[in-house]
Amino acid sequence: MPSNKAELVARIAAARPGDTVRGLFFKTVFDLVEQNAGPPALQAVREGVLAASYWELRSYPVQDFLTLLYRAADVLEGPLGPENAVYHACGETGVTRYSTGPGMLIFGIISRGDPQKLFAGAQMGYSAAVSYGSREYLTTGPRSGTLRVRRDMLPPAYHEGILTGALKVLGLKGSARATAHGIDRVDYDIQWE
Repeated sequence: MPSNKAELVARIAAARPGDTVRGLFFKTVFDLVEQNAGPPALQAVREGVLAASYWELRSYPVQDFLTLLYRAADVLEGPLGPENAVYHACGETGVTRYSTGPGMLIFGIISRGDPQKLFAGAQMGYSAAVSYGSREYLTTGPRSGTLRVRRDMLPPAYHEGILTGALKVLGLKGSARATAHGIDRVDYDIQWE
C-alpha cells in the first residue's frame, strides 16, 4: 500500500522555511533503499525534487527529507514491511551511522554508555543533526524516561527507530513508544533492560 501522502502534505506544511536536516540522514536512506530494493528503486526515489548529491555534514530542507522518507516507504514496503516499519528502519540506521560520525561526542564522551545521560543530552544531539524543534527528557525510572519532542514534523516511527537504535549503539535492548499530541508534538516513552 502506498505511503500516506495526505500525512506527508500535513508534515510538510508543519515545516518552516529554514528547517533543515544533515545530508548524512539522506545518504542513510538512499543506502537503505539501494541495499533492500536495488538501483532502479533508488533512482525512482531520487527522481524530481531531490538534489543530485548530498554532503554528509551539509544541511538540506526538511521538506525534501520528508518527501524522501515517504518515497522510501513506497519502495521498501516489500522488503521491510508497512510504512511505519520503513520509517523505524530509516531512523535506526540513521542513528547508527550518526553515532560514529557527528554524534560521537554525545555517544562516547557525554553519555559514557549511560542511556539517562544520552537522552538527557538529546537536545544537543538533535541540534547537531537538524535545525528545528525542541527535546526535553524526563527520567521516569532507573531504566526509563520520556522524551518530549516539540516542533518536529518527522513521522513518530522514525524517532522510535532513532531511540531504539541509540539503545542498541549502547549495547542495550529496549523500546520507544510514541504518544502523538499533534502532527509535530510527540512524547516518546523509552524503556531498556
